[in-house]
Amino acid sequence: MSSRTSELESSKASGEFLEAELVQVVDGLEYVGDRTATWHDARTTAVLDASRALPFYGIVLVEPETPIEIKGCQIETSNGDRSTRGRFYVKREAHEQLLEAAGMYLFVVYLPRPGLPQVARALVPASLVDELLAGRWYAVGGSRSEQEVAKLAWSHVIDPTGVDPSVTVGWSP
Repeated sequence: MSSRTSELESSKASGEFLEAELVQVVDGLEYVGDRTATWHDARTTAVLDASRALPFYGIVLVEPETPIEIKGCQIETSNGDRSTRGRFYVKREAHEQLLEAAGMYLFVVYLPRPGLPQVARALVPASLVDELLAGRWYAVGGSRSEQEVAKLAWSHVIDPTGVDPSVTVGWSP
C-alpha cells in the first residue's frame, strides 16, 4: 500500500479517495465538506435510480437533497493469523444524525491495491443499517472524537456470493 504511519491514516486516505471518486461518477451526487456537515459526505441533487453499478437495498429511488454517508472497506483484512471479511466502521453520533435525516449509506467494498478497485457497492437506508447495528455498539476510549462505534462486516449488507474479487464494478448508469 503506502508508507503511511498508521492504519487509521491509511483508512482515512482510502475513504477520502473513494468519496471523491464516487461523487465524480454518480450523476446526481455532490460532495459535502466537513465544514458543512461531519456526519455525511455527499447529498443527492437529483432523483437517483438503482443500476447494476449501484444497487439499492430496501428502496427503489432516492429523492433530491438526501444525505449520503460513503463507507468503504477492504474485501479482506488481517485478523491475527488469518484473514476475515472487511468491516465498515460506523460512528454512533453520525449514524444517529443520518438516521434522523432519513439519509443513506453508500457502502463500497474495495481491493487494497493502487486505485482501490471496487468489487461491490450498495446504497442502503440508514434505517435498515440501524437494524443491522443493533447490539454492535461499543464505547471507544482515549482522545477520539467519537464515543461509541460499531463495526459491520460487508457480508452483512451485501451477499458475498455475488462478489468476485477478480471482477471490479464499473460505472454505467
